[in-house]
Order: sequence, then structure tokens, then C-alpha cells
Amino acid sequence: MCEGVEIEDECFIGHGVMFTNDVYPRAVNPDGSLQTEADWQVIRTKVRQRASIGSNATIIAGVTIGEGALVGAGAVVTKDVPDFAIVAGVPARVIGDVRKRGK
Repeated sequence: MCEGVEIEDECFIGHGVMFTNDVYPRAVNPDGSLQTEADWQVIRTKVRQRASIGSNATIIAGVTIGEGALVGAGAVVTKDVPDFAIVAGVPARVIGDVRKRGK
């Protein structure tokens, strides 16, 4: 888990989920010098209570996965996921609502 990712209680994180913490990663500065810790800022990501993230999903820095939301396996999440939404695809899009699943 990389720095800047906050996961609240009762969440499920599948195998191979990848979180990022930098929107524009670079190895060097514009002048060609190697970047150091002082040259970048951690972009925070939040996974709210009871969210589930399927295996091999990629979560781009700065998004919030809403409470009770479900991220499909292999999805690439580039925008905030609303509470209780089901998202899937590349990029991830809302395809349903977990409250309408009957459980």
C-alpha cells in the first residue's frame, strides 16, 4: 500500500489492487536533475467504509471510493465513485447500485 491511501473499516481489497499516489509521476525535473522527495507531493486517496475493490483494479491518485461501493475486478478508477455505486471497466463507469442487488 503506498503512502497517502486511507482505507476505512470493513473494506475488502482484492488481490493485486494497485493504488497510485502521484498524478504526474516523473523521474527527473525539467532541468534533467533527478527528482527527490522534495520535488513531489503525495496525492491522497480514500476508500470509505464497507467498500469493496476487486482483484487487479487500479485506483488513480486523488479519488474517493464511496461508502459501500463496489469496484469490479480489473477496473481503472479515474474519478470519485459515489456511495453504493457499482463501477467497472476502463475507465470505470457506474453500472449499478449495490442497494438494488437484493442483499
